[in-house]
Amino acid sequence: MAGKITNGLFTSVYFRVSLLILVTFFVATWYVNIQVEKEAVQRTNAMVENVAVNNIHVVTNMLDNYGERLSFLKAALTETATKEMLREVILHMQKVDSSINDIYLEPLDSLHRNSTDVCREVFVKNGRNFLKFSLPINSNYKLSLLVDLMGFHQKFSETETKSLNAYVTIARNGIYLYHPDEKKIGTKVGDQDIANEKKVFALKENLIGKVNSDYLNIPVYRYYYLMDTNGERWMFTANVPNLDLIESSRKTGNDLLMISLLALLSFLAVFSLGILRWRKEFIRRREIEQQNLNLQLKDEQYKQTMVAAELERLKSGLNPHFLFNSLSSLRVLVSKDSGLAKDFAITLSNLYRYMLKQEYQNTVTLKEELDFTEDYINLQNIRFANKIVTNISLSKDLMNYKVPPISLQLLVENCIKHTKISDAEPLRIRIFEENDLLVITNNYNPRESETEYSGKGIENLIKRYSFLTQTNCHFEVINGCYIAKIPILLIS
Repeated sequence: MAGKITNGLFTSVYFRVSLLILVTFFVATWYVNIQVEKEAVQRTNAMVENVAVNNIHVVTNMLDNYGERLSFLKAALTETATKEMLREVILHMQKVDSSINDIYLEPLDSLHRNSTDVCREVFVKNGRNFLKFSLPINSNYKLSLLVDLMGFHQKFSETETKSLNAYVTIARNGIYLYHPDEKKIGTKVGDQDIANEKKVFALKENLIGKVNSDYLNIPVYRYYYLMDTNGERWMFTANVPNLDLIESSRKTGNDLLMISLLALLSFLAVFSLGILRWRKEFIRRREIEQQNLNLQLKDEQYKQTMVAAELERLKSGLNPHFLFNSLSSLRVLVSKDSGLAKDFAITLSNLYRYMLKQEYQNTVTLKEELDFTEDYINLQNIRFANKIVTNISLSKDLMNYKVPPISLQLLVENCIKHTKISDAEPLRIRIFEENDLLVITNNYNPRESETEYSGKGIENLIKRYSFLTQTNCHFEVINGCYIAKIPILLIS
C-alpha cells in the first residue's frame, strides 16, 4: 500500500508542478535576497560618501579660510606698509584665531614665482610641524601664514563637536597632520591606510573601506579622499560608524529565505498527500459528471427535436395561408377578366412551385426571396390594375444573405391586404436595408373592415425568426406610414 502511494505521489503531475513552484519560489526568494543586499550596499555607500564628503568639505573650508585671510592681507597691504602695521594685523588675527602662529613677509622663491594662488605645504620650524600658507604679493615677496598643528587641532575639535557626523584625519607622506587624538599628530599612518592611499592614487578615484577604528574601537566605514597640493599628496579620511546595516539586511534576507523554504516544504508535503485523496474524489466526480452530461445531451437532443418539429409545423402553415389568400384574389379576378385570371393562375402556379421547393428549408437567399416577391407583386398588379407602386433599393452585396422563406412576400401581402387601394390613393411600397434590417414601408391607409384577416401570418413570421436569431422584428406606424423591419441573417 505504501509503495502504491509513493509511486502515485511521485508520478503525479501535480507533485511535479508543486516541486517546480517550490524551486521557482526558492530561486526567486534567493534572487530578491541578493538584490536587497546589493541595494543595501549601494545605499550604505551613498550615505557614507555623502556624510564623508560633507565632513571633509568642512575641513577643506577651514584650510581655505587661511588662504582667504592671506588674500585679505594682500588687498589691505601696500608696498609702503610698515612692519608695525603688519605686526598689528598679525596680532589681531592671532587674537581672533589662536591657531595662527605667525604671519610674515619673505622673499619669493623660484618655485612660486609664477603662481598667483595660495600655496599649501608642511613647514618645519624649531623641530615642530606647521601648516604653511603662502601667497605672492609682488614679484619679490610673498606673505606666509603659519598654522600650529595643535592649535588647528583645538580649533577643528570645537567645530567637529558642533557640526560633524564623522571624525576626519589629514595625512601627508604617511604622517598625520591632524587626528582627533592629538597624540597621533605627527605619528605614522597605519599600513592598511597607506595601502589604501596607494590604491586611491593608482585608481584616481575615492575609496570606501571597512576597518576597525583604534580611536573609537568600533568598526567604521573609512572614506579616502586624495588631494594634490603643490605636488604633495594630502590624504583626507572621514570615518563613519559602521551600523552593520548590510549585515543586518543580509541576516534578515537569509532568515526570510529559510522561513520561505520551510513553509514551502511543509506546503509541498501536505499538498502532495492531499493529491492522492483528491485524485480518487476527482475520478468519482468525473464519472458522475459524465453521467449527468449524457443525460443533458439526451435532453438537449430531445429539445432540438421538439424545436425542429415546431419549426416544421410553423412552415407547414404557410402554404395553406398563402393559397387561401391567392385563391380569394383569383376568385375576384375571374369575375372581372377571364384572360387576366388565366395569367394569374399560371403565375400562381409558378409561385406555388417555389413555395413547394422551399418547403424543407429554414432560410433562403435574399435574392431568391426578392425574385419571388417581385413575381407576387406583378401578380397583384394584374388584380389591382397597376395601382401598386414599388421602390426597391437593395445593394447587390446583400443578395447572398439569408431570410426565412416567404417572409418578404408575407409583408408585401400584408401591405396589400390591409391598405385601401384606389386610383386616387395607390399603394406605395418601399423596400430597403437599414442597420442590418430589411425595411418594408407603405402608406398607411387602412381598410374600414378587416374581419376576414386573422393576423397569424405576422405571428408565424415572428416565431420563425425566434428560432433563427436573437434580433427582434419591429412593426409600427409613424407619421402616416406603416413600417415593418425584419432581420437580415448575416450568413454568407
